[in-house]
Amino acid sequence: MSDLETTWPDVVSPVRISKIADRFLVFDPDAAAVLRRVNNVNGTLFGTTPQQPTQNTFLGLPLELRPEEANSLVRRRAAYIVDDVAAHGSVLLSSSHDVRKTFAESLRRYKRVAEQALAENSAKKAADMAVQLRLSRPSHGVSVNAVCNEQRQPHSLEESCPHSQVGNEAKFWGITPACSGELVPQNVDSRFCVAHAVNGPLCHFLQDAGYYMTPGLRFGAHYSVYPGDPLRFHAHFMANQYGWDEEIPILDVVCGGRLAAAVKKAFLLGGEPVPSEGSHPAVRTFSVEWAAM
Repeated sequence: MSDLETTWPDVVSPVRISKIADRFLVFDPDAAAVLRRVNNVNGTLFGTTPQQPTQNTFLGLPLELRPEEANSLVRRRAAYIVDDVAAHGSVLLSSSHDVRKTFAESLRRYKRVAEQALAENSAKKAADMAVQLRLSRPSHGVSVNAVCNEQRQPHSLEESCPHSQVGNEAKFWGITPACSGELVPQNVDSRFCVAHAVNGPLCHFLQDAGYYMTPGLRFGAHYSVYPGDPLRFHAHFMANQYGWDEEIPILDVVCGGRLAAAVKKAFLLGGEPVPSEGSHPAVRTFSVEWAAM
C-alpha cells in the first residue's frame, strides 16, 4: 500500500461536491487534499470567519471549484455532485433517529480525539518545562521526578478539588465539524445527485494531461496552466477556450501573445471540433508566442 493510500484510505472513493446556489463547494479537508494530490485540482479557497470578515489573506474551507472543473471530475468518476440544500432538508426533516444517533456519535468521537490531542499537548508542555527547570538549576541536583512531583502538588483549594479546570475544559469541549458528511448518509446523497455541470472541453483536456489550472484573470485569460502544483511551479500557459466556429478577433490574439511573452508564458488557444459521424470529439490546441515586431 502506498503512502497516499495509508494517509487517505478512501482515496479511491469519489469526492462529494456540494452544489449550493449554483456554486460547487468542497467542505471536507481530506477531500480537498485528495483533489489536489490525486486529481490535480486545487480550486479556490474562499472561506472566512464572521468575526473578521475583512481578512482576505488567509482564507480557508470551503473550496470552490469552477463548473467545468466539477464536470471534469464527474466525467472522470472522481467526484459526484449533490444538491446540498435538498439533501440536508431531507435528513433534518425526517423522523428517523438512526441518522441523528450516528451524527451524535461522530461528534463524540471527534471530541475524544480533541481531548486526547489536548492531553498530549499538556503533557509535552509539562515535560519541556521540567527539562528547562533542570537545566536552569544544575548545581542543586534537582531531578525531573522532583520537579514533576512539585508541579503535581496542589497550591490552592481550587486545584485540589476533583472537578479541576482541566476536567471542566474536557467536559465542555465544543466541536464544530468542518463538514456534515456524517449527517447526510450515502443513500441520501444518491437521491439528490446532480446530473452534470457546465461542460469545459479545454479544462477536461488539460486535466487529463496532468496540468493544474487556476483562474487566469490576472493575466487576462480564462486559465493559468501549470505543469504541476502551483505552489511549486510557475504557469507555462495562459489559456482561452473558444468555440470551434467562433471568430477570434485578431486584437485578442495580439494582446494575448504579447502579454504572455511579457510574463514569460505562452498563449494557448483551444477548442473542440464538431465531431463527425462515428468519431469521438477531440480538443485541439494552438500555442501563440510573440517573437518580434
